[in-house]
Amino acid sequence: MQRAEKQIAKGELVFTSFLFATSVVVLVDTTNMIESNAVGFVGPKVFAYIVGVLMFVLSTIQLVAVFRGAKGEPEGIETGEVSDRPKWKALAIVAAGLIAYAALVEILGFLVMGPILYFAVAKAVGAKRNGLLAVIAIALSVIVFIGFTMGLQLYLPLGFDFIFDPAGQDGGW
Repeated sequence: MQRAEKQIAKGELVFTSFLFATSVVVLVDTTNMIESNAVGFVGPKVFAYIVGVLMFVLSTIQLVAVFRGAKGEPEGIETGEVSDRPKWKALAIVAAGLIAYAALVEILGFLVMGPILYFAVAKAVGAKRNGLLAVIAIALSVIVFIGFTMGLQLYLPLGFDFIFDPAGQDGGW
């Protein structure tokens, strides 16, 4: 029993240290981020600082708790059954969704590929009602698109940009 407890603490320490290191990377990268004057007060740099600081504070609190001997307690299963086997089908669905998103988002745009990715992830975790799931995925994608483009003024690809201009001009003769 003593050995299992030490392994749990080591695992928690590794995971929390990874989160702490990630927060430091986010904060350092954010300080080096070039920001446009056209964006205004609330831009991508502010959002990145908020995420970085929150990750830093929470991972520091967790690191202190782990060093003091606190260990996470596994939650009980409400429904279903415990499975020791990995869920390869769910992993394959999520991986296929991510690969399709990465390959096609510039061509088809976020408003097409976002709902496909959200739908794939929800199906992988066990969502059953396809109609409702599709509506929620589309609505979530539109909300994220509007939030990023209008609120944060960050570019998300619209897609279907098939205008080919080899001279690099905006048109005209």
